[in-house]
Amino acid sequence: MSASPKILIAGLESWVGVARLPHALQDAGCEVGIASSEDSYLAATRFHDRFFPWRSHCRRGGALLRQLATITHEWCPDFLVPADDPTVAFLARGFERLNAQSRLASLLKFSLGNPEALWEATNKHGTVERARRCGIRAPLSRVVASKAEMLVFAREAGFPFVLKQSFGWGGNNMVICRNEAEAVGVWKYWHRKPAWKRRFNAWRNCVCGRELSPRWLPADRGIVASQFILGKPAMCVLTAFKGRTLAAMTCLKEKTYPDDKSPSSVVRFVRCPEMRLAAEKLTDVWGLSGFLGFDFILDPRGDAWLIECNPRPTPIAHLGERAGEDICLALRHQLAGLPPPSMQQKETLVVALFPQEMLRDPASPYLTAAIHDVPRADPGLLRLLSARYKIQLPIG
Repeated sequence: MSASPKILIAGLESWVGVARLPHALQDAGCEVGIASSEDSYLAATRFHDRFFPWRSHCRRGGALLRQLATITHEWCPDFLVPADDPTVAFLARGFERLNAQSRLASLLKFSLGNPEALWEATNKHGTVERARRCGIRAPLSRVVASKAEMLVFAREAGFPFVLKQSFGWGGNNMVICRNEAEAVGVWKYWHRKPAWKRRFNAWRNCVCGRELSPRWLPADRGIVASQFILGKPAMCVLTAFKGRTLAAMTCLKEKTYPDDKSPSSVVRFVRCPEMRLAAEKLTDVWGLSGFLGFDFILDPRGDAWLIECNPRPTPIAHLGERAGEDICLALRHQLAGLPPPSMQQKETLVVALFPQEMLRDPASPYLTAAIHDVPRADPGLLRLLSARYKIQLPIG
């Protein structure tokens, strides 16, 4: 393989959390290709060697898979990175439908490590149960099929407890229920029948190929009740190859936006061996490759409780070089057949993420006291972020 491996980032959603990754991968010595819609955040970055736009308004699974096969044949990427959770689920399903001898199937197998394991890794209950079987500290969790089952769990685990849908990201579809009335209200809201117009539009979008049909995005829609753990949100982000962790960084979520369950707006990098070992153990059990993020809660005693896994890049994946453990460089060395780079994570680095911290508090002291991670070297992405979030461009 070349000393500058080709990495293709494929994204079905326009998600801001992955838009900074191409810059970090190029800095690490990789060639970067992007497959996304033309109006996505990924499309706005200047840090790519090739751009492959999805066909306009085409969300038919078979057509997307064929286009991805064409890109693979034309550009010959060495590694593929799914940019968001729907893309992870789509690629896992696509792998099942491909001829095992095809070039795209070989690329997916090499890049994902064990595509079959992605179904458990993206399932919140499945991840927690696997962790508990591996001896990793994790909250009590149960799939609940009825309001009665939910209330039985709540009475056993105690209030507050957490209700969440098995497939989701960014804090979406997760609610902390402090009493029985709140829990019943959430249950009724999640099980309400959508208005006929909404159901008709969803059906029409699938028929017309503007949205992926459920057979191409077969995410688990079950509801999970989980024990509430009081503490500080934290995470471990890593790159791996066939289950072996190449590099990892751990940090605390100092601030989040728009609420406590949401992605970080300020992170503080700290060394947490327990989080790292837990993440490495699950990565090894699943045999996964690529970028992975693991969410934890650090309780008041400092014990780490595993909450969920995101088998794709997280919004801090590009910060490895600054943090002292460059997960992008470690992946490039693995793909290029080079010795692992010597790295050690810093202990005191605090980073305010753009634009999240400005949205949370335009006068936040972290904007000056911490590193404000503004993409000044990427003017197209900076303009798009500022325009879509309606914030003033940072000066200086």
